[in-house]
Amino acid sequence: MPRISVIIPAYNDAATLAETLASASAQTFRDIEIVVVSDGSTDATLAVAQAAKERDQRIRVLDQANAGVAAARNAGIAASDGEFVAPLDADDLWHPDKLRLQMERFAQTGTRTGLVYNWCRPIDASSRICGRSAAGIVEGPALHRHLLWNFVGNGSTPLIRRAALQGVRYEPELAARGVGGCEDYLIQLEIARLWDFACAPAYLTGYRQGMGRMSGKTLTMLRSRQETFNRMRGKVDGPARELCDRGWTRARVLEASFLAGRGAYGGAAMAMAGAFLNSPIATVAATGKQSRTVVRARFRNKTVPRDALHFLAADPIEQVPHRASSAEMQRATKLDLLCRK
Repeated sequence: MPRISVIIPAYNDAATLAETLASASAQTFRDIEIVVVSDGSTDATLAVAQAAKERDQRIRVLDQANAGVAAARNAGIAASDGEFVAPLDADDLWHPDKLRLQMERFAQTGTRTGLVYNWCRPIDASSRICGRSAAGIVEGPALHRHLLWNFVGNGSTPLIRRAALQGVRYEPELAARGVGGCEDYLIQLEIARLWDFACAPAYLTGYRQGMGRMSGKTLTMLRSRQETFNRMRGKVDGPARELCDRGWTRARVLEASFLAGRGAYGGAAMAMAGAFLNSPIATVAATGKQSRTVVRARFRNKTVPRDALHFLAADPIEQVPHRASSAEMQRATKLDLLCRK
């Protein structure tokens, strides 16, 4: 029985799947199985996966009718055997030491840890680094901090203890309702209700941007985020429920900003009205923050330099400038520590 099951859902990902599989096969932690789930692909995805299987006997390939990424992940998990589960999207990349460093953190932090994450770097269609994600270290009980800030960042980053997935699965209903995209965040929040988190502080995930991926479908993602907070609000109470309300409000304000930027002023007004009715204070705070973000974005150079490093050529242990925690984050940290007591 392999120690880690790598789960790769793939739908029409023939252009990137070979590189993704190569990064999984190249892991320095060798005791793994790799389960590729072709989710009704109509391109050469299945053929790419089968060719990789010929080169690496640890790869297994499942083929199913199209059911969405959440259902494909669930099918892969059900068919796998590892003590730990490592989701990997079919267009993302891993540094060779990702799983090894995460397993070390599991060994160091003990059996209460259900999920270990790491930092990620956004990459473009050519796998060149096109930015840097926030690099915070959040460990121990983490529900309140994760509600405040999705520090894990994407679905290809966590390594999850299988025991933490008992009774928890990726939610196919989000996509069925047209609000898919935050299934990763939702399952991470579910795990955070009962388990500790830990961090392997290095840039070990290359997170693909553009190419039609879900992270590029802004409006759908924002509405998926609202649905995620709605679902969590019914499962928590006290300060955690307040954070769900604030998170929903922030997502609603961002929806209004997105719609206004595209001239859909009626929809923007409705979104702002909904946010204000839910929480006037959170709406004012979120509006101010979004205004500053929009101003900064106008002056940011979004062109990827021609000499930008390939993800696998960059130092994963790059020094990160220290940032003082915000007052909100300090409060959320205290709430998480109270949960342990």
